[in-house]
Amino acid sequence: MSTSISQSARPQGDAPALPPATSRLLVPALALAVLAFSMMQTLLVPALPSFMVEFDIDSALAGWILTSFLLCGAVAAPILGSLGDRFGHRKMLILTLAIFLAGSVITILTNSFMVLLIGRVLQGASTATFPLALAIVRLNLSGAPQRAAFGWLSGVVGLGAGVALVVGGLVLEASSWQWLFVTGAFMGALALILVIIAVPTSGRGKPGRTDWAGTALLVVGLVSFLLAISQGGKWGWASLEILGLFLLGAIALLCLVFVELRTESPLIDMRTLARPALAITHGISLFIGFIPYTFYIGLPVLLQSPATPGIGHGFTVTQTGLALLPGALLVFFGGRFAPALITRLGVKATACIALLIMAIGSLGIALAPNNLAMIIGFFAIFGLGNGFGFTVLANLVALMAPQEEIAAAMGVNSVVRTVGSALGTPVATTILASVALSNSGAATLNSYSVLFMVSVATSILGTVLALTLRISSRR
Repeated sequence: MSTSISQSARPQGDAPALPPATSRLLVPALALAVLAFSMMQTLLVPALPSFMVEFDIDSALAGWILTSFLLCGAVAAPILGSLGDRFGHRKMLILTLAIFLAGSVITILTNSFMVLLIGRVLQGASTATFPLALAIVRLNLSGAPQRAAFGWLSGVVGLGAGVALVVGGLVLEASSWQWLFVTGAFMGALALILVIIAVPTSGRGKPGRTDWAGTALLVVGLVSFLLAISQGGKWGWASLEILGLFLLGAIALLCLVFVELRTESPLIDMRTLARPALAITHGISLFIGFIPYTFYIGLPVLLQSPATPGIGHGFTVTQTGLALLPGALLVFFGGRFAPALITRLGVKATACIALLIMAIGSLGIALAPNNLAMIIGFFAIFGLGNGFGFTVLANLVALMAPQEEIAAAMGVNSVVRTVGSALGTPVATTILASVALSNSGAATLNSYSVLFMVSVATSILGTVLALTLRISSRR
């Protein structure tokens, strides 16, 4: 069944006029804050083998260096977004960047894997920079400048995640893994300074209480599912431990629904999620969060595997990053071009186009994972669709959310998208570690084809979901 909402049901109003200097710096300051977060999602991907040697851990455990960041982000984004609505978005953005810097310092100084994970958890709070930045744009800009700013920020999310693979490789080949965190700390500190200078103070919103019960249940549910997915191949999918984790996760998330329905200021507003139009948007967000991580995990492994006949390409980490750079750049340009496409074709059509382009990019690589030209070309196609997708999501949520709740709404959407990303890492590593393996237990070309066919299927499911959302406009 299609769901219709009116684009004019959320009038933008006139945003307050900003001083010229502040106006010029506002979007660059917010973009740099978002860039620091987006790069730290994947900056460490080239260093995962180094972490495995440094801390004597396997690939599944090393994957938690990425997953811990995403897991914290899934929880921190709605909390800090809601606090931004109540106490001011600028204050919460500054606090978020300060927490990010603290986590960066911890990771730079530690030689313990567990302490490293603690630092990564603190860095994960930076996921809230995206919904907070979108809320600040919504409150301070309107019309075409607002749509352009959404395009910039959405493009930066994808650009940072892709460019980080290149930067991470360059830094790792020139120095040690600690300098990856130094790079992140430098960007976070610069973003913090610019935010303090350029972002205007916003007033307090409606009072409320932090939903700690919902937070705890969300953490238990997500950790249980992610741990089960990441360790299923090692512990056995039918083992009591894995089945128990799946059961615990299901119970925690079911309890979360009941708790949120009875909480005055819920972490995740289930009544809002129950609105079909917004539920569809969040479903699309889940897919758009999941799909890129099959590439971020799968392609570096494929390109860096030994160049044995018909399988790997024998690339260095820097060569791998350079091969993926065109796709990363097209994510950014897709985000910049998407507002014009939305204006011309509408949000629904743009969402469908984005997901179909992602499906085409995935299919091309799935059919020829041993062909370097196909990998580079179709990953670039995929990047364009991914850039469209990020911007579509920002526009959909901004369209439907009341202005006084915009950061919380963006935060919930970030939860869903980040959960998708967090699922992508263990799913990708599980497929490569357990599907169509060679006699020696290594991944084969068929393993990679299965991984990217999962991306094709997910993209098609997202397209079908997007077709059920009809956006009508009153002129």
